[in-house]
Amino acid sequence: MLQDAAGKQHMHAGSRARVVSLSPPLTELMFDLDLGWKLAGRTSGCVEPAGQVEQINLVGTTKKIDVMALAELGPSHVLVNIDDTPPSLVQEITGLGVEVIITQCQGPEDNVGLYDLIGDIFGAVEQAESLTEVLQQEITAARLSAAERPVKKVIYLTWKNPWLTVSDNTYTANMLSLTGLQILGGDGKGRYPEIEINRALLAQADLLLFGNEPFQFEDEDMEDFQLEYGVGSKPQLAIIDGRSLAWCGKRAVEGLRELSQLAAAL
Repeated sequence: MLQDAAGKQHMHAGSRARVVSLSPPLTELMFDLDLGWKLAGRTSGCVEPAGQVEQINLVGTTKKIDVMALAELGPSHVLVNIDDTPPSLVQEITGLGVEVIITQCQGPEDNVGLYDLIGDIFGAVEQAESLTEVLQQEITAARLSAAERPVKKVIYLTWKNPWLTVSDNTYTANMLSLTGLQILGGDGKGRYPEIEINRALLAQADLLLFGNEPFQFEDEDMEDFQLEYGVGSKPQLAIIDGRSLAWCGKRAVEGLRELSQLAAAL
């Protein structure tokens, strides 16, 4: 028996399993595990891997699912993320007789359990082991690199007007922490608290990252920021792929590698 993030036990699925994914990272992970062919449905936010997901049926957006459209696909399993899918929706889908697999990653290390869970249920054990090996190597390298230098402080922005960051207890914050980067301003309310940018806060920061997911930051946004707040050479500014820092799955490898490089260059 295999246990998901909600403590629910699951059996190994048969070869005819039909899966609907309500989480963009989980949709991508299915492909990374060579299981994309089992996907019968996805949300409009499930856009990766581009060029491969387009033929999969849509069942709504990540925030509003068409349960009837989902039911018509006849799925055996539905993949959800505990932070994004409300319990009421999980109950409604379960009421259709569909097996719901609930996932949650609070930090990059949790991806190992996620790989194992999805790989074991759907018969991709070897693929899961391969992903795990690569991720564990990157986690070890990131920790060793971080141990060789003092902790650096970072402002991480994920939205503008107003400026939003991520809270201290999110997956993104734990990605940053593992690479020796301490997030500033993440003690506000909610997962994406509003952050006040001021001279005192900027004086503490070594690095200011613009995560281009969900807001698509561009170079001119950094330039405008520098002009508005009078930022010189400190903190250093950079745009980073927000999905590599926020999406569970294989992207954790790329995210840790990029963060370690940025931290080492400070």
